[in-house]
Amino acid sequence: MKISIQTGGLVNYRGLEEGYRLIREAGFEAIDWNIDSAWDSSQFKKKQLPHCIFEDSLEDIHSYYREELEVIRKNGLEIWQAHAPFPPYVQGFPELNEYAIGVYKQCIRFCAGAGVRYLVVHGISHSVNDDTQTPESIRRMNLHLYESLIPVLAETELVVCLENLFISHEGHMLEGVCARPEEACGYIDYLNEKAGKECFALCLDTGHLNLVGKRQKPYILELGKRIRALHLHDNGGMQDEHLAPYTGNILWRDVVDGLAEIGYDGSLNFETFRQISPYRMEKEMVPVWLRTIYETGCVFRTRIEAAQGTKM
Repeated sequence: MKISIQTGGLVNYRGLEEGYRLIREAGFEAIDWNIDSAWDSSQFKKKQLPHCIFEDSLEDIHSYYREELEVIRKNGLEIWQAHAPFPPYVQGFPELNEYAIGVYKQCIRFCAGAGVRYLVVHGISHSVNDDTQTPESIRRMNLHLYESLIPVLAETELVVCLENLFISHEGHMLEGVCARPEEACGYIDYLNEKAGKECFALCLDTGHLNLVGKRQKPYILELGKRIRALHLHDNGGMQDEHLAPYTGNILWRDVVDGLAEIGYDGSLNFETFRQISPYRMEKEMVPVWLRTIYETGCVFRTRIEAAQGTKM
């Protein structure tokens, strides 16, 4: 069970060489590769489709990421999971949906070739402000999105992970797609049956669960083995702060016990980029917090493996 951390918010600020060196020196063995910045989503508000590297040929994509991949491998880091660009839908901009599907297909091909195990692809949530859609039409859009990826996934061993999301509305945090465990199970089971093999799973986001007021352990137990990747981070229940564990109000015993009970054996991945943001702390403190986050992962790993060992 490897301990990993997201690359965004660190490599972006510190550059490839220093960013990945800091990750390695803190002790991390793997990464969650933030290739979600491959498109400029701010263009969507203008109803414009920006150019994305994942529109290009695989040869061009590999050339674009070659230097970064070399630095990752030089530091001995495994790319356990990656995060695809998002969102795949914006109200009043239907062209985005098909564009996103094309991007995701090429992203899957590239990630599979780069040795990525899991690719997080956000689903579409029904916003209370969007009177052009209904919960049922949003469900159809999500099924179309993920079903469109099955032919490409069938050619690889890569698994696409849905993620439990939230919606921010007038200062309130509301449930987004897969926030309800029965909905997440329903999507994943249906899609895998359609694919004829495990092509889909869940990336559990602890911070998002906390924002919509859900206990961690019951959700984890209901999803069970469908959970294949993690976004571990904390918050105070009001904002998506992406902080280190024990700096918010999540009950981490619930998380660890739940993961142990379902026999989770994947990477313990931390999505704590705002904890180490230069807007939050001095440069000299970043290695200290990276090491703290890694050592927190070591404690979690020891507890999970010990609990699973007692059941064997």
